[in-house]
Amino acid sequence: MRKWPLIAAACGLGAWGSATAQQTTPGEDDLKKLASCEGGAFTTHEVAGAVARYDVVGAEADRCRLRFTYLENPNPRLEGKPLTFLIDPSSADLTAEVQQQLGACLEGSGRDCQGELFRELGGSAGRATARAVSEGALPCGEPVASQGDPLYPMPREGKWGYVDRSGDWVIEPQWDQATDFSEGRAAVGGWRRWGIIDRAGRLVLPLEYESPSYSNLEGRRVVSSPFAPFSEGCAAAEIFTQQAEYLFVDRDGALHRPVLPGGQALAGLGSFSEGLAWFSWSEDLEWHYGWLDHQGQVAIPAEFADAGDFSQGLAPAESRRGGAGFINPDGRLTLPRKWTLESASAFSEGLAPVSIELFRTVYMDEEDFVIMQARDPQTGQEATIEIGGAFHSGRAPVRMTLGEETVMAYIDQEGEVAFVPARLPDLVPCHTGRLPEFRHGLLRCWWRKTGSAVAKAPTA
Repeated sequence: MRKWPLIAAACGLGAWGSATAQQTTPGEDDLKKLASCEGGAFTTHEVAGAVARYDVVGAEADRCRLRFTYLENPNPRLEGKPLTFLIDPSSADLTAEVQQQLGACLEGSGRDCQGELFRELGGSAGRATARAVSEGALPCGEPVASQGDPLYPMPREGKWGYVDRSGDWVIEPQWDQATDFSEGRAAVGGWRRWGIIDRAGRLVLPLEYESPSYSNLEGRRVVSSPFAPFSEGCAAAEIFTQQAEYLFVDRDGALHRPVLPGGQALAGLGSFSEGLAWFSWSEDLEWHYGWLDHQGQVAIPAEFADAGDFSQGLAPAESRRGGAGFINPDGRLTLPRKWTLESASAFSEGLAPVSIELFRTVYMDEEDFVIMQARDPQTGQEATIEIGGAFHSGRAPVRMTLGEETVMAYIDQEGEVAFVPARLPDLVPCHTGRLPEFRHGLLRCWWRKTGSAVAKAPTA
């Protein structure tokens, strides 16, 4: 679904050009100092409002080393961190030479790049994404057989590992963050960088990758996983180098970059489901959504304003004229007959949560609405579902108002409230603002009031 753009470290690539009125170029005296590799400093105004400083460090054989530092940047974590690189001072076009060599370093593909900013932007990750395969069929789009009994992420003494259904450790705790396994692969990470492991705990992709999404936890910057769960052989990835890049990762850890026939830059990428994966590109903050097949070809043109995963032969989509509904693999609206929904999410276990108005969610099957309200058997009260999630293990998370209190609850496929977490003794949810869904028959995460982690069975 929709990904809003991030102002990133792409600033700097145009610093020595004159593409916009906001950029400045070095003067003649500055260029003479570059040509002779004499000491000196130049300040330039970059795209997106950044300000950068260039310092001549000195000669190295027949090359000249420059130091680049952001004085101001829309992404504050990039400020004050140097990046040094080499240029050929005998180049006939020094402006282009600086732009080319700096650009290569910021993309992670340059040689002789050094400094904290280069490491911050994920030099090795940048080199890996630059080498991503962009030709031929994608190794995605076919279901992968079960890889064994489920494994569950679990913390111990501040680190995360994996246990089986009996609670026995299968992979010892060793990471700051961990996600669920899917198709035999799971994303694990430190507080910032992430990689992918197999069921033996071996890295198939090193911990070098960062996403543009992060939060602050007790003064610590915590970066979210750049990898979606694996589905049909691949995981969609949103990797931040000097900007967000959208790729697929296969089960062997290889990166694949889809190329759109019109040359547009990807602005979002979804997981494969039923042989198709949604993609998006944007222009002037206007999003265009379509679907790719496993050949990397456009199967459904980007004629929609939003998109989701296929399930049961249907995918949620939003018309560019307004309204949402479900389309078939031919791109035709199938359910309902007109674009009358406020929003829609993918089917799961035969039902899909859809919004028919702001803060009102109902559930549809493949023909009509089937759950219009939730009923609490403890009080006999029926209530409007304000927000609802997908069904897994026969339960869906919902937010609703019971009496005068807004609560999170879990309903069954008849719309009956199965349990309300707030009513469970001695347990509190990890995140009261989220709607966690069941996975492999268990729900995470709940904490005993003593502080130890537990998982709650769906029959509670």
